[in-house]
Parts: sequence; structure tokens; C-alpha cells
Amino acid sequence: MNVCVMGLGNIGLPVVQHVSKVYRQTQGYDISLEAVNAVKKKGIDASTELACADIYVIAVNTWHRNGYSDMSAIEDCTKQALKLNPDALICFESTLAKGTARKLAEKYNSSNMAVCPHRWWKQEEDKYGVIQLRVLGALNQESQKKALDFYNTLGIPIHVVSSLEIAELSKLVENTYYYLRIAYAEDLKLLCEDNRVSFEELREAVNTKWNVDMAEARDGIGGECLPKDIQILIDTYPNMPLLHGAISTDKNYRAKIAHNPFGSKPETQQIEENNNSNNKSHGT
Repeated sequence: MNVCVMGLGNIGLPVVQHVSKVYRQTQGYDISLEAVNAVKKKGIDASTELACADIYVIAVNTWHRNGYSDMSAIEDCTKQALKLNPDALICFESTLAKGTARKLAEKYNSSNMAVCPHRWWKQEEDKYGVIQLRVLGALNQESQKKALDFYNTLGIPIHVVSSLEIAELSKLVENTYYYLRIAYAEDLKLLCEDNRVSFEELREAVNTKWNVDMAEARDGIGGECLPKDIQILIDTYPNMPLLHGAISTDKNYRAKIAHNPFGSKPETQQIEENNNSNNKSHGT
């Protein structure tokens, strides 16, 4: 069984490393020679020329730019892979806008397609690496069986859902949910600062309740995934005022801390600055 991992960036690199431990005939592919050489240095076959494979794992970037969801790299990889092997199983691990996989299956006449979004987190790769529970949706029963066989062989536990679209949305909703949590914390922190109340002490207090897990508020919502994924979800479902409000909250928060950084005036702010000095960054 030949496996090709397409896209050797932050996600594709750990993926190809893991896959190559299980499947001897594994190749990494990327248009970046630098990315290819980084994989080769780890003793794994890689190239800027795409090879024929039985399974293609697509882990390239997707974007939200110029006001729309950009899935162009996904389509380009799908087109190239199916040109080499029309019967190959295509496994998307990238973030996809809802409906992307099905549209590509119809456009390029593929009957073997699955969506299994990554949940990899660089800051805690040992705990949240390639091997962790993942969501998988497939085009049909045959695709589902092939994809399950593949991921089971890799030792990756799978939660099966009924469609490609549910799997696509799961990644967007996960990251949007976290975005909303952080935006609420940002709003609350500004409220606390205006009223000379310690946000960190308040957060610690409310987090003692079993069903409360208030996020931290730091220097705005960053990372590669959170700001992008909430916009992609809005493209699909524009009539969600809560999401628009969260984006506005983060913009407002960023503007205020840029103008008047925390820790420069009241004692409560200095306490929060010190407490946050060792915080980990937000995940993606």
C-alpha cells in the first residue's frame, strides 16, 4: 500500500513522520523544496514531484482571505492525485469549508473520499499529537471502510459521523467554540479593568464550579486556525450574530490593550500581568 502525504508544513510534517513508521512505502509531497528537504533529513522519502499512491492524505493550508474561503490548494491537490490514480482514497485532514469534499468528489468523479480533520496542537504534541481521537466522515460506505482501515492501522481512534459535511463542520465548530470562549473572557477582562476588579481572581473563583471553564484573556485571539475558521463558518452560515459579535469583541479588545496595555496602571492589572507571564499560548 503506497501512501502520500500532501503538504509538509506544521500538520503534514508530523503526519508523514507517523505514517512512515507504519507504511514503508510512504512519500511526502510539497511544492516547497525547503519543506521537502526537512522531511528528507528525517530519513523519509519526499519530493516536489507527486507520485502515484493508493492513499493520499491531504494536509495543505486553507485560508480565509479577500473576504472568502480559499480552498484552492485543496482542489489542486485533489486534481493532481486523482489524475495519477482515479481510484485512490483521498483523506482530507485540512480544515475545509462545508461542502468542499463532496463538490470535489463530484467534479473529479471520485468515489473514495473521507474527511478526518486534524486536532494536532504544537504546544502539547505529546498529549495532542497525531494519535488522538478524531472525527471521520466519508463519501460512502466503501470509503468509510477504507478510511477506517487506514486510520486503525495508524493507531488513531476514530469517531465516525454520517457524512463528509458533519466532519467538515466539526473542525470549524470546535475552533469557533474556543474563539467564543476567549472573546467572552476578553470582554469580561475589560469590564473588570474598568471597575478595578481583578479578572484573574474572578476567573479563578468561577472556575471552581464543575461546569465552568473560563478561558484566559491575553493579547488577542491569534494562531493560524481560530481567526480563520470562524470566518469560514460565517461564510457558510452568515446569519449568526453571536459569531460576528465575538469578532468585534476581539477587535475592540486588541485596540484597547494596544492603547492602554494591562499592567501599567492599577495594582490589579499588575497582578494579572504577573500571573499571565507563564501562560501557554492559545491552541489552534
